[in-house]
Amino acid sequence: MGDNEQRWYMWYSGNSSPLSNLVGVSAAAGSVGVAVSSDGINWLRSEGLVEGRRGADKADDVGLTLQPNSDNWWTLDTCHLAVSDVQVLSNSSVSSGVGVYWMFYSGGDFEAVQVPDGLPGAPAGTAVEGLRMRPGLAMSQDGRNWARIEADHHTGALFDVGESGQWDSLFIGHPQVLAAGPRDMRLYYHSYDSSARKFKIGIANGKDGFNWRKGGPVFSGGQAGDFDEAGAAACHVVQDPDSKQYLMFYEGVASDGTRSIGLATSGDGSSNWQRHPQPILSPSGNPAAWDAGSVGTPSAVAMSLGKWRLYYAGRSAQLGPWEGIGVALGGPNSEGSSSELTFKRRTGRRQPSSKQ
Repeated sequence: MGDNEQRWYMWYSGNSSPLSNLVGVSAAAGSVGVAVSSDGINWLRSEGLVEGRRGADKADDVGLTLQPNSDNWWTLDTCHLAVSDVQVLSNSSVSSGVGVYWMFYSGGDFEAVQVPDGLPGAPAGTAVEGLRMRPGLAMSQDGRNWARIEADHHTGALFDVGESGQWDSLFIGHPQVLAAGPRDMRLYYHSYDSSARKFKIGIANGKDGFNWRKGGPVFSGGQAGDFDEAGAAACHVVQDPDSKQYLMFYEGVASDGTRSIGLATSGDGSSNWQRHPQPILSPSGNPAAWDAGSVGTPSAVAMSLGKWRLYYAGRSAQLGPWEGIGVALGGPNSEGSSSELTFKRRTGRRQPSSKQ
């Protein structure tokens, strides 16, 4: 996201002590930080807390900006949280909260939940704290100081997991919101369907950003032998400014747990998603690369002249915590089809990116 002074902002999740039993569902769960950039390529981050600077120094005030809730034991995010979407919503989409930052995130509490068969990252039957994730909302006027918004659910979550036996009864992960039109908001999220042993992406619909009605699963990846055989997770849905098609960039989960980034398209953004048969970004073919194990949690930014930037997380191992954030540059193929976007990693010497 940018501002009126051409700065780029990135909100990201991280943890100095990764939650090893959650790497299969939320590999960066912990706290939320903010970084800034003048070009979207070279970023400034900090190892400390946001300091609350004012004036000219405010632009470089980066660092830890939202942590697990230690004040209220009953809230959704006492164990961890992971940001999945930040945007400024206009008055054509919402009637309140105009002109401020909205952060949608998933949060986990300390309820111990039994791991089902097939879920990557932890042995089946293990009781794992933080697995019961729900969607949360926080707001900010400056993107650095956040206030949690308590919704109607008793944990403050925007809505609850499904009832026992439903596809999303385990957790609600990676909520991402698309303002499709006046009073037409869609919240995409993923969960793990224990009966199908597959990750699936679902949708909830709302009019104001606070109240949501679930619409069920809308996409579940490919079939046996596909790169996304075990399902689809952590998606980012945008509308192509040229074709007006809806594009879903998603984390495809292979049968062995490897993550790649896939693409699906839809005419209405709610149904009939058509997946591209091959991933648009796979783990690096260089075994020594930082992202040789898996790539995921895509975030797509439309640029000028039909070009795109695809920000993604990567790791050197097949399974484990995310180790860094990269960017791939892309655009339509020779036929100009948005359903055939191609991407290439931007590589180069790592830039100094932190302040003490």
